[in-house]
Amino acid sequence: MKRTLDEDLKRGTRTVPGERLGGVTVRGSLVRVVLVSALALVVTACGGSGGGGGGGDITVGYAGPTLNNAFFVGLQKGVKDGAKEHGFQLKETNANGDAGAQFNQTQDLITQDVDALVLVPIDANGIVPAVQAANNADIPVYTLDRGAEGGELASVVETNNVEAGKKGANYIVDLLRERYGEPRGNVVDLQGLVGTTAAADRETGFQQVMKQYPDIEIVANQPADFDQEKALNVTTNILQANPKVDAIFGANDDNTVGAIRAIDSANRYEPPSSDEHIYVVGIDGTAQALDAIRNDKQTATVSQNPVEMARTAMDFIDQQINQDKTPPKEYFYPTIVIDKENIDSQEVKEYGIWSNQVK
Repeated sequence: MKRTLDEDLKRGTRTVPGERLGGVTVRGSLVRVVLVSALALVVTACGGSGGGGGGGDITVGYAGPTLNNAFFVGLQKGVKDGAKEHGFQLKETNANGDAGAQFNQTQDLITQDVDALVLVPIDANGIVPAVQAANNADIPVYTLDRGAEGGELASVVETNNVEAGKKGANYIVDLLRERYGEPRGNVVDLQGLVGTTAAADRETGFQQVMKQYPDIEIVANQPADFDQEKALNVTTNILQANPKVDAIFGANDDNTVGAIRAIDSANRYEPPSSDEHIYVVGIDGTAQALDAIRNDKQTATVSQNPVEMARTAMDFIDQQINQDKTPPKEYFYPTIVIDKENIDSQEVKEYGIWSNQVK
């Protein structure tokens, strides 16, 4: 089944390395695509926030969620790379998955009088008072991958997670149509971490597609929390209760890797040529997922690029503080569906295998 570069990329303008698009440097042969909201990027007088001068005078605080997930390691790398490129001083924290710790760490960064904050919220509601505190201190707040449910954000730099959920769902629909001649079958839905906007949006997109196909039955719909061990345990129970499963959708690739382990442990693995093969489709593009695709264990992943996503946010901070430009309120970094057919293609190379940078 031929998969091509993300439709968002196709709608964008292809450029060469070193050119600029919407004020953002193009790296590699990938365009930083600014979607509809980002087209509003305009030059304004920022007046009050952050000060001016060279990058070395700017301190950025980064409140990361965890380093136990390769995707967030990628975000951290992008933040570090961007800080180095622009000459920013960087203060980093790691909440180890604890929303309360992240809140306290963010408050501490505010008291250190950083010039800008970059957050990856563990709890979209729980982080709101910290965002508001930064607002009161005239510190611009950027979020990566996930939003916050309140406060004023300078920019949210993320994947269009509703669309990512739709892409995963449509891929599964196509697989079932190929298998049965029509879209029908039994599907498992492993949700992400409840309380994050990414998990909620991916679930929304997935369900919007699946509701169009009444003959596709969602035999189980449970959170696996973006966690391999949780996904292993949840999927193990689901497989015991369901003798026939055609496909599993994971809200991220840690969910799918855990599901694959459960399939193997239950002796339910069959090769793709078998009608008993369980298709597994995830989101992120981690190294484990790509290896699983090559080994016929995972069918596809809707890959993001957290390294370039984070570097984009650092570009926006430079534009706002040093160039008096207003960043886009919402910037959707494009995705690409990767499967065994296109994994070694030029278009995937152009998009970037981000997991190669965080090993």
